[in-house]
Amino acid sequence: MTDTTFRYCDVPFSDGSGMVSNVLAGVCDQCGTVVALPAQSTPAVKAARETAMKPIEVNLPAPFIEILDLAAFRIDPMATTEFRKKLLAYYIHRSAEDPKSIAALAGFIDSEELSVGSDVPRRRLSLKVTPRLFKEIEVITATAKRNRTDVIKGIVAQIHHDIVEPEVPRNLDELQRLAAVAAG
Repeated sequence: MTDTTFRYCDVPFSDGSGMVSNVLAGVCDQCGTVVALPAQSTPAVKAARETAMKPIEVNLPAPFIEILDLAAFRIDPMATTEFRKKLLAYYIHRSAEDPKSIAALAGFIDSEELSVGSDVPRRRLSLKVTPRLFKEIEVITATAKRNRTDVIKGIVAQIHHDIVEPEVPRNLDELQRLAAVAAG
């Protein structure tokens, strides 16, 4: 056990996505590491976190949202709708890392497999993502030469192909671990 001193300092987010400037924090007297944030620092941390997150909003045909929900259910029947974001983030990150994945994604975007009529209701999908994930989406849109809505539709089509269509999804174990971590 070591002594701590409360002082004002800059505190980075644990995920590396940003920083809270000049906030009261408990700092270890030996190593200088932030070890505690008092309750009165919570509003400043929350405000900094919200500005660090970037909004993504797309208007999708309702079946695409239903595909996301079905995929989440197949992975973890106890998953909440919040798992949609985690699943999309996983696929966005996977696609951004691999040019072949982006090419495959473009194929899903162009396929008629998931085309829907104009009379199908649409739903808004709103996400707040880290700057890193936002940048990955921008990389995919630029590389695939598509707009954000088409990229998200292509990712949902990939999820449909990988998770919904097969009797046993190929990477189900990995996705179930992701769901368990996301659930806390």
